[in-house]
Amino acid sequence: MLQMCGGMSMLCLLLLAVALFNRRKEAIAEAIKLGAYVNVALLSVFLFTDESELVMVKWEWLNLGGYSLTFSYRYDVYTCCFFAVGMYVTWNILVFSLYYMSSDPGAKLFCKYLGMFLIAMLVLVSAETLFQLLVGWEGVGVMSYLLISWWYARSDANTAALQAIFYNRIGDMGLIGMLLWCFVNNQEWTFSSVYVMSNVSLIFLFGGVLAAMGKSAQLGLHPWLPAAMEGPTPVSSLLHSSTMVVAGVFLLIRLSPLILTSGLVQMSVFVLGSLTTLFSALCALTQNDMKKVVAYSTASQLGLMVTAVGVGMPQLAFLHICMHAFFKAMLFMCSGGYIHGLQNEQDVRKMGGLSGATPVTSVCLFVGSAALVGTPFLAGFFSKDPIIEAINMSNANSWGVGLLLVATSFTAVYSFRLFYYGAMGHPRVTPFQPLNESYKFLVNPLQRLGYASILGGVVFVAVLTPKYNIVLSLPVSLKLMAVAVTLLGALLAWDVMKLLHKEDSADLGYTSFISQVGYYPSIMHKVFPWLWLHMGEKLQLQGLDRGWTELGLPQGVGANSGLLSNYVVQTQTSLVKMYLASMLLAFFAAMIMISF
Repeated sequence: MLQMCGGMSMLCLLLLAVALFNRRKEAIAEAIKLGAYVNVALLSVFLFTDESELVMVKWEWLNLGGYSLTFSYRYDVYTCCFFAVGMYVTWNILVFSLYYMSSDPGAKLFCKYLGMFLIAMLVLVSAETLFQLLVGWEGVGVMSYLLISWWYARSDANTAALQAIFYNRIGDMGLIGMLLWCFVNNQEWTFSSVYVMSNVSLIFLFGGVLAAMGKSAQLGLHPWLPAAMEGPTPVSSLLHSSTMVVAGVFLLIRLSPLILTSGLVQMSVFVLGSLTTLFSALCALTQNDMKKVVAYSTASQLGLMVTAVGVGMPQLAFLHICMHAFFKAMLFMCSGGYIHGLQNEQDVRKMGGLSGATPVTSVCLFVGSAALVGTPFLAGFFSKDPIIEAINMSNANSWGVGLLLVATSFTAVYSFRLFYYGAMGHPRVTPFQPLNESYKFLVNPLQRLGYASILGGVVFVAVLTPKYNIVLSLPVSLKLMAVAVTLLGALLAWDVMKLLHKEDSADLGYTSFISQVGYYPSIMHKVFPWLWLHMGEKLQLQGLDRGWTELGLPQGVGANSGLLSNYVVQTQTSLVKMYLASMLLAFFAAMIMISF
């Protein structure tokens, strides 16, 4: 039964690849829609089987000595769930793209790029070998570059795409290092063989952590994620929900059995995720670009997923990946609908009062924001709160709970601020700007993702809990801690909004540490390049090239040749006593050197 499910899932992937050659741009969305329905059915079948995983060897590509590079298909609960969720979300994003990119002359090629983006991610998720994972890993990186720089006439779009490539290349060095370590130590490039290693090297594990840092935009390699908002909104929606950024977290989930064997690596993953969650939530508080607020919220949720892996709960991290995909894709699509209707205006301070003009978009924005903050019985509640509860039960990180609770309260603050500025209050826009919800390509995807954000958590927990016995027993006071902190953040946001809308309200101080995202982009993109350029000019050009090298060889010989000739002429006096004195000095110097 499990082999049949795996074969059907592979058939859906091949059908999607074939649909890329169709001339109709709607054909790709239809193929993904069919694949989504099939994989949802396969997921229901998979959960009633006794087997937990299946490895299908498909094709041997190369045989290099003891290494056999094969494309193997790993089908387990992670692959099955992600295929269903990823295809469902991508289908809705592609339908939304038919509305959003309707006036773009390259809309057909854009839809094909989105389909290739999904295929690369599905190859990564279903990979059994590290080499196949590297193929999907680099595939999502290349497609992200092409999609972020879609409007290549804009310099900001090209800069953001290059920034994404450069930061991800730093992380890719970790994944390539893992492959090289396996090659040097005669270790096969398969997860099945890696899981049974008796002695796991820290180089191998930290290589995986570095790869996840780059792809999932963890603290230190995070600036490319908000910069990627220069691409079209469907790109941001797909990139932040079910492709690219979750690839790093998924790699950590695959490596979690090995990470849990090393206390140092596990604690490093936990600290990295906690700091990323808090820092990103802090930066989202003062952003005014609507898409960047949602982007920093993505970085914060990615940090929460990494924290779950670090605390030893990779299954909760994967559950949050699935739940997060629904409402994060919907949040970006709602933001894109506002921006598209307001003639590409992205500043939330220039919006307001849009609930009457766009009721469906505003309701979906509210549902997505509520799911993001963890409102009970929505999708985010069933994945976010169990992570906080699991960390609360761990005895290895007493201060981590505090960081995550503060970040949770900040999530409520910026989510409520985003909804208040966009949909509530009085209009701050030109009254004759068009806002139209009559397009089915805009409304239907939002409604489908809205239903998934409401019912997705209930369905997943109701289906998965009986089979995998997901039980977390905590006192009621601790279980309600995350909800209480969320309510406190919402009250604080309401108070701040009322304060800022007064005529005599004080300035927020937009040159502050938070609004400048910790001055990290300024330091890394301005100070350090200036420092390297200055050092190159002073040390290399002036010090070495025009200094020691030039003065010591060409100019030095020419300038000092006259002094040397004068010295030689003065020493040639034709006196015997001078020659005898020189010989005696040389003799005594030689004797002293021999004695030592």
